[in-house]
Amino acid sequence: MSNKENALLWRATTLSDRWLILLSALLIGSLAVYLFRRPAGEEVIVERHNEIVLRLPLSRNQVVKVQGALGEVAVQVQEGRVRLLEYASPRMIGTRSGWISRAGAMVACVPCDILLRVTGENGAQTSTNGLDAISR
Repeated sequence: MSNKENALLWRATTLSDRWLILLSALLIGSLAVYLFRRPAGEEVIVERHNEIVLRLPLSRNQVVKVQGALGEVAVQVQEGRVRLLEYASPRMIGTRSGWISRAGAMVACVPCDILLRVTGENGAQTSTNGLDAISR
């Protein structure tokens, strides 16, 4: 930007506009740092009908099949992350959710009634946003 453009921009904003821009930038920056500081997960809990079916460590690569409401559901653990690999769901939303690896992250297949939940230190779910679940 040239000096002329800087001067024009400076005159087009008030002091309160500049404070609002500064506070917004600080808020966005601190929120990004807060969200990306979640600890890496240690294990994944596989639930069906709100009951724990399996506990799988994220440190061991494996593919496990779990019986869901619509048939078998394949859960893949690889390189410290987990995903729903394949199952007989109409829209495959859980598969399209992709890999999860941070404590508190979840993937669900509602038609199959399967939930994958990554936990952190000592099995505790350390969700940083205070929410039980997020749906798409």
